[in-house]
Amino acid sequence: MKIDKIRIINRISVKQPVYDYVKPTDYYKKTLGAVSPTEAAMINDIYTLELDSGDIKVYYNATKEVADFVMLLSDKITGMNITDIDMVWDLLYRYTLPLGRGGLVMHAISAIDLMLYDAYARSLNLPVYNITGGKTREKIRAYASHLHPTDFKSLQEEAVKYINEGYKTMKMRFLYGPSEINGVEKNIELVKTVRDAMGYDVELACDAWMSWNYNFSLKMFKKLEKYDIAWVEEPLLPDDFESMKLLSGNTDIPISEGEHHYYLYDVKRLLDSGIRIIQCDSVWAGGITAMKKIAALSEAYGAVVIPHTGNIYNLHFIVSEPESVTPMAEFLTKYREWMEQHMSGIPYPDNGYISLSEKPGFGVEYDGQK
Repeated sequence: MKIDKIRIINRISVKQPVYDYVKPTDYYKKTLGAVSPTEAAMINDIYTLELDSGDIKVYYNATKEVADFVMLLSDKITGMNITDIDMVWDLLYRYTLPLGRGGLVMHAISAIDLMLYDAYARSLNLPVYNITGGKTREKIRAYASHLHPTDFKSLQEEAVKYINEGYKTMKMRFLYGPSEINGVEKNIELVKTVRDAMGYDVELACDAWMSWNYNFSLKMFKKLEKYDIAWVEEPLLPDDFESMKLLSGNTDIPISEGEHHYYLYDVKRLLDSGIRIIQCDSVWAGGITAMKKIAALSEAYGAVVIPHTGNIYNLHFIVSEPESVTPMAEFLTKYREWMEQHMSGIPYPDNGYISLSEKPGFGVEYDGQK
């Protein structure tokens, strides 16, 4: 079966609420103003891509920028077999080396890779996880991810809500970085507020979203130790591997990285820097093809892979790896709508766990609205 064509069939405008959280651009608040998480990731308009292969059609939602790159690359693979997934990936990776290796180009390669996996699995009438190793468990443990700083009462109520919904792990966002005077103490007050509400029977992780430097991070980690933190996510700029190595050797709190890292070479640098929780995303880091390699490399270092977001692509990857390597999935409790526009078949957690259907491909269907 051949790749007949890839085309853009729909455009959807997305507007997410502005949730407060720390950002690497906080030094420029006067210039940028308040920025929502999706806007910071340049997720404003969603374009639905269709890959056509004979009787099989698969769909994928991407940002305008990613969709544009997919269209630029699509003519290089038109006519190739949908089964030649590794060859397509390698061809596109090598073709885009002068301007790629990460960012939007790798997002586009990820989109093509995931659409090919979807089409191939559908041609076999199998779910994707059955062509990538089979299921290693019947359901995936999910952690609740939000807890953006608001007033203290609302933060505590949200944490208790997640406990009542069956979650055993949750993740909160920090609000302050080095640009804020007394930022360390203000962050600790937020963590204490959440911990006081949830107790210590539930894991608490924290997200700094690439916004700190080494000195600020070191002060934060020392103050956080008493709160039994499961991990601190992205405390440093993604390219600051030297500070990651220094920081990981000076704290007992696990550091997670990978949301903004790509393919094997970035991940090896993370692992060599002492990072043992890898959070690469199938839709950004190179698709299922890259994620399977990332999992193998991480396992060799004794690390775990907990992908950024619990999108359907990450879920199929997670369930096809041993639980010792991919122990859980992130569930973004208030961010999911942009990926789900006009899509059905997206699973949601039940009592803190996610189950996948046995539908062919990724099990996601496009509702045909234009």
